[in-house]
Amino acid sequence: MLSDEVAEYLALQPGGRYLDCTIGSGGHSAAILKRIIPNGKLIGLDQDEEMLSLARERLKNYKKNLELIRGNFSELKKIISEKDGFAGILYDLGLSLFQIRKKERGFSFLVDGPLDMRMNQRQNLTAEQVVNESSEEKLIQILKEYGEEYYAPRIVSAIIRGRKSSPISTTFQLKRIVTSAVPKRKKRIHPATKTFQALRIAVNRELEALEWSLPQAINLLEKKGRILVISFHSLEDRIVKQTFRKFAESKSLKVITRSPLIPTRMERCINPHARSAKLRVAEKL
Repeated sequence: MLSDEVAEYLALQPGGRYLDCTIGSGGHSAAILKRIIPNGKLIGLDQDEEMLSLARERLKNYKKNLELIRGNFSELKKIISEKDGFAGILYDLGLSLFQIRKKERGFSFLVDGPLDMRMNQRQNLTAEQVVNESSEEKLIQILKEYGEEYYAPRIVSAIIRGRKSSPISTTFQLKRIVTSAVPKRKKRIHPATKTFQALRIAVNRELEALEWSLPQAINLLEKKGRILVISFHSLEDRIVKQTFRKFAESKSLKVITRSPLIPTRMERCINPHARSAKLRVAEKL
């Protein structure tokens, strides 16, 4: 997704050092590694062990140029021990198709599976716990704040009624409850989209992690090094925009993209998941 733009704005150089904070299955990293060999280095980070396994297999031909680390990008200071700066740092904040399609992970209402949604499968908190144990007030707050869901009170009332009968433990159970609570109108997106998004953000503390991570990443950049962030909803994009602006005001960062870059019409047609992607770029001064 936005692969050509990522390669262009990272200004990749052979022998450079780069950090992929969300390596996923290794798509962006593969393109980076091709351009920085034979002496370049890439550190790939992900909190999802399954994604790291996929990346390790995909990038097995670049072992001497690649280091993979399991961890949350909110803890870059602890994870990255090397003193040298990076020529480029990338965040791709979207879910992978692998995560979406694997029913056991519980991210999507398109497949029936346990209501999980954990990116880090070692953590205890799941979406099932959030749905069944949170107060009515807390659930409304989550749906409004993280999903920008207009019908949050109606949806939460339906959830409260539903969980009184039996725990809500699967994605299809929750989808049916949400769909029944939202007025039947023609909409561009499925009625459960915002609820699932909000719960995923809450379970993984995604916005807090991004807020904590970006300043750490900027500090890891070498002079003229670039930071690129691909976000997928307005809350993420707002954090990126505000963080870049704050560092630009202190003269430690230059914003390269005054407005976010978006995928071409052709890419959006080929990959509908790209329709909400936005790329922002800044450079260390």
